[in-house]
Amino acid sequence: MHRISSRQREIRATRPFEHLVKIKTEGNNLGMIKTILISLLLILQIGAMAVGALLLVSVIRWYLVFAVIMTAITCLYVLSSNRNSQSKTVWVMFLILGFAFGYIIFYFSDEHIFFRKQKKRYNEIFERSYNFQQESVVPKQTSAEVKRDVNYFEKTGKFCAYSKTNLKYFASGTMLFDDMLKEIEKAKKFVFIEYFIISDGVLLNRLINVLKRKKEQGLDIRLIYDDMGSHRSFKLRTRKKLKELGVKIYKFNQLISWFSFGLNYRDHRKIVVIDGKIAYTGGANFADEYINEKRMHGYWKDAGVKLMGNAVDGLTLTFLRQWQFVTKESTEFSTYVGLSKDCEGSSVVVPYADGLDYSDSIGRDAYANLIASAKQKLYIMTPYFITDDVIFSLLKNKAESGVDVRIILPSIPDKKTVYRVSRNNAEKLAEFGVKFYVMKNSFVHSKVVLSENAAIVGSINFDLRSFYQQFEDAVYTNDKNFMREVNEDFEQTFKASVLVTKEKFSRRKLINRMIAGVLGIVSPFM
Repeated sequence: MHRISSRQREIRATRPFEHLVKIKTEGNNLGMIKTILISLLLILQIGAMAVGALLLVSVIRWYLVFAVIMTAITCLYVLSSNRNSQSKTVWVMFLILGFAFGYIIFYFSDEHIFFRKQKKRYNEIFERSYNFQQESVVPKQTSAEVKRDVNYFEKTGKFCAYSKTNLKYFASGTMLFDDMLKEIEKAKKFVFIEYFIISDGVLLNRLINVLKRKKEQGLDIRLIYDDMGSHRSFKLRTRKKLKELGVKIYKFNQLISWFSFGLNYRDHRKIVVIDGKIAYTGGANFADEYINEKRMHGYWKDAGVKLMGNAVDGLTLTFLRQWQFVTKESTEFSTYVGLSKDCEGSSVVVPYADGLDYSDSIGRDAYANLIASAKQKLYIMTPYFITDDVIFSLLKNKAESGVDVRIILPSIPDKKTVYRVSRNNAEKLAEFGVKFYVMKNSFVHSKVVLSENAAIVGSINFDLRSFYQQFEDAVYTNDKNFMREVNEDFEQTFKASVLVTKEKFSRRKLINRMIAGVLGIVSPFM
């Protein structure tokens, strides 16, 4: 049977989106069994705590008084914390309804408690790695808005602003991975890979074939995958095959964990570093649906960025910090940084990261800063749109101030409950002048934001999980050529999308809006 190339598939897929067909994906029985087992273990943990607390209430009467006091103290602690308002609301409701045991579950899941030791380890790793960062370079012609953003990145995460870097934008996962595999094929020293989802299939087989040749040449190849994102798709036999080839593989945050509710904190980053000279990031995971080899939710729209030059060090350090954390091995940072040649670029490029390893919600704040500084236009492409009050208010105010604010969402959801809330939030903003689009017969997975000042491309969704719970990464830049490429992608996507007007969403049934409102209450956990 004749087999078309991935590039031909991409061209064919991006023609009329109306003719795309949704194809059911293959099952993974072992992954399903693991999912069921993990769910049962989590339920057992919660059940054991609840039953134990209720038994104490029935046997020791004063425990009831103790539980009420602890619930009140915990509610005050939650309300005085730096959590977002939605999260505070959900936790206070849960604590009151389950006052006999709710506070126990809260303290087991509170990042300041269960993540304290890990945070200390991250701090030690950071202190060692800061010595290998260069000082920020900001060209004189840089705008005041961009300079303020650079100051924010430096103060909160000590992220450097680089200038001698060239960037290339990819408007699809197919183009991103085709380019990436070609560059890995040319690697001479090392290849670092960090992904939320790694999945068996055509794309992974292509990678394995390249890595096999590279290991035969003696390259240092390291891979980090998230245990939740990959547990049903990255099969044991494939991991064994990679290890037999000599690839160093480690998982992040093992799923099966007793009496810990930190399973929701995931490594959602997408990073590839090649020889310290080239790096990639974006929204696409290492799975066939991201190159439209599989059709799960219509045409899969994604985006990515390639870095060439000294800004590669930023993503190299982000990977190595995570590598040292998961392996608990000391890393010689100097071996892997400062290897790139300066390029002709004279724009600001800031690779940055976010997660529990940082004190601030850097991903959320970087978006907020870009939104706040926009005076002419603000384009957003995201699969999920579950924001906090700050982002929502900023977007509302910008639209009411005359800024051209546009949001692109999928027309086909991958998670129906999340999609209900995302649509509902976008429709609310549309009432204030935000232009809300859905891409026809497609699942938009890109995480891209563009204003007249700068662009951000990375792994960070517009949702509370990305903002407050997951480890993320992105690239911020004011490079004009790159911004033009991003703008062209937006313009093409607008043409392939439908503008959702007030008349269209006002006809939605009241029950649907009510359901979306209820789901919005628990949105911090979506």
